[in-house]
Amino acid sequence: MESYEYKTLFDFETSYWWFRGLHEILSETLSNMGLRSDAKVLDAGCGTGQNLVNLSHNNCSQVYGFDVSVDAAAFWPQRGLKKVCVSSINDIPFKDNAFDAVVSVDVLECEAVDETQAYSEMWRVLKPGGILTLVLPAYEWLFSEEHHKAVGANRRYSKKKVIDLLNRKPVQLIRLSHLFAGVFPLVAAYRILQPYWKRENTATPRSEIKPLPKMVNEALYRVVKAERRLLRRFDLPFGSSILAVARKVV
Repeated sequence: MESYEYKTLFDFETSYWWFRGLHEILSETLSNMGLRSDAKVLDAGCGTGQNLVNLSHNNCSQVYGFDVSVDAAAFWPQRGLKKVCVSSINDIPFKDNAFDAVVSVDVLECEAVDETQAYSEMWRVLKPGGILTLVLPAYEWLFSEEHHKAVGANRRYSKKKVIDLLNRKPVQLIRLSHLFAGVFPLVAAYRILQPYWKRENTATPRSEIKPLPKMVNEALYRVVKAERRLLRRFDLPFGSSILAVARKVV
């Protein structure tokens, strides 16, 4: 990720509809897995750390994180985070079987990540029976050169590709669902039409995380909030992201 994008991430994580909705989905997902309040949870690739804050408030007291970027680490003190370190997901600095759950959001698609090695590392640090929760961008045709260059990503996923990755280690797949189905038509239209009104900037690329009118931001959040209620009963057949939840089997 470009260094200046971490400031964007820090500024928007608490208010932007996408982050608010996703973090609530993740918190509810872990709650549904029956984690104890003293369970140890790792956020692999935690960025500037708002998800860590949310998980520590809503799920478990022992929440740890790491990110490869020193630019991300610069924001951790402002969030009051202490159980964090700078490291690569390709070489996670924790012992085998250390965590009850591992969460990773939009990390495996990054250019600097060896997805097979990173997945092996997350599986390694999970306890037997531990829960792995991944969020990944969906559909290769949604690729945007400027946005993905800004965030350092060069892959998007299908459900089949996620299953193929998970099957490289012994796991029980608990659920596999798309996310953001309710806003998907807007996202798809934006990505498809984007080249016609905007020349992509590869010299100083910027992500698509930008200020929205308050009413628009709140409306989009409410769509995702309604979707979260559906997710309690159904896996969604389409959407701009994929949620995968698996249990480590040994």
